[in-house]
Order: sequence, then structure tokens, then C-alpha cells
Amino acid sequence: MGGDLHRIALSALLAFGLSGCFFFDSRWGEQKAIQKHEAARLAPQQLQAQSRGHNAARLAQRTLRLRVYATPTYSATVVNWQKQFEETLACANAVFTPEFGANFEVAKFVPFRPEANEEKLDGLLDELIAKDDARDVDWVVGLARAVPQFAASADDLGLARLLSNHFVMRAMSDRHEYEAIQSGLDELSDDARQKLYRERKQHKLCTVFLHEIAHTLGVPHERRDTSLMHARYSLKSNGYTEEAAQIVRGALSLRTDQPWQFLDAGFAQLLESSMSAANADWEPKSRAQVSSDLAAFRNSNVALAGTGTRGATTTTAPPNAVTNPTVNTPPSPKPSIAGLSPDEQQSYDRARAELKAKHALAARELAAPLLAKRGNLPAVRELRCDIAMAVGGDWETIEADCAGLSMVGGH
Repeated sequence: MGGDLHRIALSALLAFGLSGCFFFDSRWGEQKAIQKHEAARLAPQQLQAQSRGHNAARLAQRTLRLRVYATPTYSATVVNWQKQFEETLACANAVFTPEFGANFEVAKFVPFRPEANEEKLDGLLDELIAKDDARDVDWVVGLARAVPQFAASADDLGLARLLSNHFVMRAMSDRHEYEAIQSGLDELSDDARQKLYRERKQHKLCTVFLHEIAHTLGVPHERRDTSLMHARYSLKSNGYTEEAAQIVRGALSLRTDQPWQFLDAGFAQLLESSMSAANADWEPKSRAQVSSDLAAFRNSNVALAGTGTRGATTTTAPPNAVTNPTVNTPPSPKPSIAGLSPDEQQSYDRARAELKAKHALAARELAAPLLAKRGNLPAVRELRCDIAMAVGGDWETIEADCAGLSMVGGH
């Protein structure tokens, strides 16, 4: 999801606040009227179901379940972050449910200590895909910390691949926006300023979420600046176009019948028709990516599928499914950790191998004697933290297990 709320809208707000235009007239009432007008201009559009055919084309009511991973820096900097995400889903459902007859809910919040640098969302997305195959849920979502600068590029606010079921999105860097609203609209009541701030933040979070969801369902960028699928975030965004909504319906219909499948012959035909429709306004580069995916599909004649069943009732592993057998032997020997005996080193290596294979509970069991006896060693303390992050649970316990360690990197 691209866009720059701060650069597009707040530049005007800051210019307004710093230009001295408040002070050309000493009458308080006129200054207040000017600021009320500016606040109205800076308020976002309401997000809602927009497409012309949504009443007749709704799918059967369905709940779409999300497993949500939050990095330590995200959870540490976003106050009441679980509640904020739930509020974002409520906003998204206000669009999605009347439009498509489906609603989102959180299956589970999970701590996520990534190896990737959160500055770049592509590495974070790759790591999330490798970590969780979305088995038994419809989407896996990663929440990353805000970038310290204004969002400018398409990868700054969120990132998803076309025809997938994983995406990542950022916390919104809003301190500067809050301060600009407080200082630039100082004649308005505190309630009015708080309301404007909350509305802008929620609109941005909701827009990014709906934008990335649609990408995973096969919708490319559009050039219409009021569309949720515009390449850059805009206060004007107010919903999906009919062209985008048609693709979302087709994708949801396919995944309802075959939950692990992202593309088949019928949906491919719908996408091809949509990409060439005369009334569509797709962004050329993004449309070319869809066309490339469709060409690869036609040439391979193999349905594009994910790795998780996401609720499907089947005794056969879905296409491309990956299984992780229990690790019985440690990986290739690594240099020993000072202070560990050969047997303790072997326990350490085996626990690390289990963690790498995504068997967190097995790793915890293997490492328990080592954690109890050698828990003062930095490498063992880091192992304890990594196991706690992988197992999950309440955040107070995780923070206690990771006390004194940086929770940004890891093995």
C-alpha cells in the first residue's frame, strides 16, 4: 500500500499553522472559523460499500479468520495494540460485510520476533510466509513498527503479494501529525482536535488493511484516487470500485469452495476479462503483473495454491503442502558456547534445530534442563527468549523471559 498522509495533507496543515495566517486578523471568531474550515478539509472520506452490484452479488455469509503476528517493537510502541487492531477490523467489516457478505475476526494474536529488518517490509513478509503456512486460518497478518520518516514509497505502509494469503502492515507514525493538529488548530476544542486525529488515523489503518487484503485476492492498483486500490494513500479513498469488487467476489467464491486455492481456470478467466475491460482504470505496471501471473498459470496449467488448508475438510494434503518432520538429530556442529559441556552443547543445538523446524514446544522441553542450569549465559538467555516468542502466550511472561535482551533480532 503506498501513500503519504503526512506529505499530502499535513504539509498543508503545517503550512497553515506556520504561515501566520491565523494572525492577520485579531478577531477570535474569524480565526476559529478558518480553523474549522481547515479541519473539515483535512477530515477523511467515509469508507463504505461502493460498488453498484453489491446488493445482488453478495456471497453467503462467511467469517474470515486472521492469525495476527506483532513484532516486539510494534507491541511496545502502539498503546492497546490488540484493541486498535480490533477497531481496524470493525472498520474493515463495515465495508466488507455489506459489500461481500463476509467479515473478519482475529483467530489469535501471536508474538513475532523477526530476523528481518523492519525497515523493509519485503523481508518481513518473506519471513512470515516461511514461519506460518496459514493452516486453519484465511490470512496471516504481520504488524511492524512505524518508520521514523513520512511514508512515501509503495512499501512503506503495507505489503502483500498478488494471489496470496499473507500480508504485513505498519503502525502509523502519528506523533508529528498529532502535534501538527494540536498546534495548527489551537482555536478548536480539544475534543474536536482529538476527533480529527482519531478519524484520520483510523481511516489510514482501515484503508491499508482493505488495500492489502484485496491484493492477496488478485486486485491490482487502480488510478482512480478515490479507490481503495490507488497506489498511494489518500484521504479521498472511500471504497472499492465495481471493477475491484468483482475480482474480490470471484476470489472469495473460489476460496470458499477450495480454501487453499488462489487461482483456477474460472477465476483466471474473470481476471483476464477484468484486466482488458474498457471501463477499468488499472495502473499499468500493476496490471502487467496480473497479466504475467495469468500467463504463467496458462503455461503451467496448474492451479495456484497456498500451503495451508484454512478449514478445508480433506484427508489429502493441499497442493504444495510442506510438512515438518520431528527433528531427531542436531544440525551440523557449530562452535561450542563457552561454559557449556559437550552434552549441554548438544542439548542447545537440538533445541535450536527444533525451533528452526517450528517445533517450539519440543524445543522448550529439550532446553528446560539447560535453561535451569545455565540460564545466566547470554546465548542460553537468548535461547530462552526465542523459545518464549515462538511458544507465545501472555506478553508479561514473554517480556520476563526476554528481559535484558534486544527483542528486534534473533536466530
